[in-house]
Amino acid sequence: MRGPAAGCTLAPRMPLSSDNLVAYYSLSGNTERVARDIAARLGADLEQIRERASRRGFVGRCRAAIDSFRERPGRLEELARHAHDHALTIVGTPVWAGKMTPAIRAYLGQRRGQLDDVALFTTSGGSAGAAVIGAMERLIGQRAVASVAFDARELADGEAYEAKLRSFLAALMKRAPLPARASAR
Repeated sequence: MRGPAAGCTLAPRMPLSSDNLVAYYSLSGNTERVARDIAARLGADLEQIRERASRRGFVGRCRAAIDSFRERPGRLEELARHAHDHALTIVGTPVWAGKMTPAIRAYLGQRRGQLDDVALFTTSGGSAGAAVIGAMERLIGQRAVASVAFDARELADGEAYEAKLRSFLAALMKRAPLPARASAR
């Protein structure tokens, strides 16, 4: 598959800026970077998901890994945006202990059956991202219209990152257009 010329970082913008939401949880900043890039290129709203419990420091990270491994949902802080107000919700999580984060587990569990379309992405140090995307789909109760898993190598390699991001955005653009919310009234 051939992509745009090397060094090209522009991706087409989707015309429905307020109809798209990028919701993400990030501790190290990798998932936030991807979320911000997606939101900027789509003109989408951006929502950082925050937990009430701290995951910082040695003890916080140990608790995070244990909670993630045991598939415990986190307790979320109040959100500024509502996913049900958007035609497409793009959800991103880092991979901890081979699983989605407790924050994303809670976010998706609370929204099961409430989203029009969902797209998913993960960031990880290894190759567990694709398996986590499958678990996210099962938890939300629907297939993603597009998904992508970024590993540490791709996050560090600008060309590989851009190519994978462009491919994900292209898959989003191919999804069937949804009726505008205003015309549905």
